[in-house]
Amino acid sequence: MLKRFKSVPWLLVLLSVRVIYEHWQRADEADRRRAVEILRTSKGLPHKMTRDERHELVEIAKRIDHVALGRDLAATASPMPVPGLKTKPPKKAA
Repeated sequence: MLKRFKSVPWLLVLLSVRVIYEHWQRADEADRRRAVEILRTSKGLPHKMTRDERHELVEIAKRIDHVALGRDLAATASPMPVPGLKTKPPKKAA
Protein backbone atom coordinates (compact mmCIF):
# COMPACT_ATOMS: atom_id res chain seq x y z
CA MET A 1 0.00 0.00 0.00
CA LEU A 2 2.77 2.45 0.83
CA LYS A 3 4.42 1.88 -2.55
CA ARG A 4 1.59 3.78 -4.23
CA PHE A 5 2.27 6.88 -2.16
CA LYS A 6 5.98 7.01 -2.96
CA SER A 7 5.27 8.31 -6.45
CA VAL A 8 3.08 11.20 -5.25
CA PRO A 9 4.86 14.52 -5.74
CA TRP A 10 4.36 15.75 -2.20
CA LEU A 11 5.77 19.20 -2.88
CA LEU A 12 3.13 19.72 -5.55
CA VAL A 13 0.42 18.59 -3.13
CA LEU A 14 1.64 21.01 -0.45
CA LEU A 15 1.89 23.91 -2.89
CA SER A 16 -1.64 23.20 -4.14
CA VAL A 17 -2.97 23.14 -0.59
CA ARG A 18 -1.28 26.48 0.04
CA VAL A 19 -2.93 28.03 -3.05
CA ILE A 20 -6.34 26.70 -2.01
CA TYR A 21 -5.83 28.04 1.53
CA GLU A 22 -4.92 31.48 0.19
CA HIS A 23 -8.11 31.57 -1.87
CA TRP A 24 -10.13 30.38 1.12
CA GLN A 25 -8.71 33.27 3.15
CA ARG A 26 -9.91 35.71 0.47
CA ALA A 27 -13.50 34.57 1.00
CA ASP A 28 -15.79 36.64 3.18
CA GLU A 29 -15.30 36.03 6.92
CA ALA A 30 -19.01 35.34 7.49
CA ASP A 31 -19.05 32.80 4.65
CA ARG A 32 -16.00 31.01 6.02
CA ARG A 33 -17.48 30.82 9.51
CA ARG A 34 -20.82 29.54 8.26
CA ALA A 35 -19.21 26.91 6.01
CA VAL A 36 -17.03 25.66 8.87
CA GLU A 37 -20.04 25.57 11.21
CA ILE A 38 -22.09 23.50 8.75
CA LEU A 39 -19.22 21.12 8.05
CA ARG A 40 -18.44 20.62 11.74
CA THR A 41 -22.01 19.88 12.78
CA SER A 42 -22.50 17.45 9.88
CA LYS A 43 -18.95 16.06 10.12
CA GLY A 44 -18.70 16.74 6.38
CA LEU A 45 -21.34 14.15 5.54
CA PRO A 46 -23.96 15.43 3.08
CA HIS A 47 -26.69 13.12 4.38
CA LYS A 48 -26.36 14.77 7.82
CA MET A 49 -27.01 18.24 6.37
CA THR A 50 -30.41 19.73 5.78
CA ARG A 51 -31.38 20.70 2.28
CA ASP A 52 -30.96 24.37 3.22
CA GLU A 53 -27.46 23.78 4.59
CA ARG A 54 -26.38 22.00 1.40
CA HIS A 55 -27.83 24.83 -0.67
CA GLU A 56 -26.03 27.37 1.53
CA LEU A 57 -22.69 25.58 1.03
CA VAL A 58 -23.23 25.61 -2.73
CA GLU A 59 -23.95 29.35 -2.63
CA ILE A 60 -20.79 29.97 -0.59
CA ALA A 61 -18.76 27.90 -3.08
CA LYS A 62 -20.19 29.92 -5.96
CA ARG A 63 -18.79 33.13 -4.44
CA ILE A 64 -15.20 31.85 -4.63
CA ASP A 65 -13.30 33.11 -7.69
CA HIS A 66 -12.94 29.80 -9.54
CA VAL A 67 -11.14 31.28 -12.53
CA ALA A 68 -8.39 32.75 -10.35
CA LEU A 69 -8.16 29.55 -8.33
CA GLY A 70 -7.81 27.44 -11.46
CA ARG A 71 -5.23 29.82 -12.92
CA ASP A 72 -3.17 29.76 -9.72
CA LEU A 73 -3.37 25.97 -9.44
CA ALA A 74 -2.34 25.57 -13.09
CA ALA A 75 0.63 27.88 -12.52
CA THR A 76 1.59 25.83 -9.45
CA ALA A 77 1.22 22.45 -11.17
CA SER A 78 2.99 23.36 -14.39
CA PRO A 79 6.69 22.45 -14.45
CA MET A 80 7.33 25.31 -16.89
CA PRO A 81 5.67 28.70 -17.27
CA VAL A 82 2.53 28.46 -19.37
CA PRO A 83 2.40 31.12 -22.12
CA GLY A 84 -0.46 33.54 -21.56
CA LEU A 85 -1.10 32.30 -18.03
CA LYS A 86 -0.53 35.15 -15.67
CA THR A 87 -1.39 35.08 -12.02
CA LYS A 88 -3.05 38.19 -10.72
CA PRO A 89 -2.37 39.61 -7.27
CA PRO A 90 -5.23 39.09 -4.80
CA LYS A 91 -7.91 41.76 -4.67
CA LYS A 92 -7.69 43.96 -1.63
CA ALA A 93 -10.76 43.95 0.56
CA ALA A 94 -12.44 47.33 0.69
